[in-house]
Amino acid sequence: MGNMAAAYEELQNQTNPVEKRVLRAWQKYRLAHHQFNQAQNSASFWWRFQYLFGGPFIVYLVALLALTFLAWFLFGPKLSDSKILWIPSWAYLWGLVGSILHGLWSHWQHVSDRRLRKAWFSWYLLLPFLGGILGALMYLVFFAGFIAATGGVQIQSEYFVMLLSALAGFSTEWAVKTLHEVTELIKIGK
Repeated sequence: MGNMAAAYEELQNQTNPVEKRVLRAWQKYRLAHHQFNQAQNSASFWWRFQYLFGGPFIVYLVALLALTFLAWFLFGPKLSDSKILWIPSWAYLWGLVGSILHGLWSHWQHVSDRRLRKAWFSWYLLLPFLGGILGALMYLVFFAGFIAATGGVQIQSEYFVMLLSALAGFSTEWAVKTLHEVTELIKIGK
């Protein structure tokens, strides 16, 4: 941290020309950055796995994905007898899968940019369940609109439901915005 402060002080020093100040500050910054990387790489494997790479986040998300598919293969055939539960369970499952994919993607981005924080653990913990719920809600919104538009209740293929739910899980912001717009339309209709 001392070299970073020295680089800042060098930039503030008004006695030298700007070019010299920037060059010296850049050299001090590079030295500080190199020392920081050395300190991180000299830490134990477990510390780096836990804090630099967010290993517990990855283990949690991959384990949850595996458990989701295992539960689906064990209990899915029992749900297929009932159309009332079959498609909504597909919606929840694909919302869950989409949000796990979103969690893994954002985890990779945060680790590669060195912006991963321990404080985000609750977000990673809740994201899959939030995505599953949003996937199911988006299915209900679609189904209600489908019934209102066509008057029929028969959905020919569940692939659109799977896509819609996975997108709702992957992009929770989009799903929340869409649900908010639907509630605003309902308020206007009153």
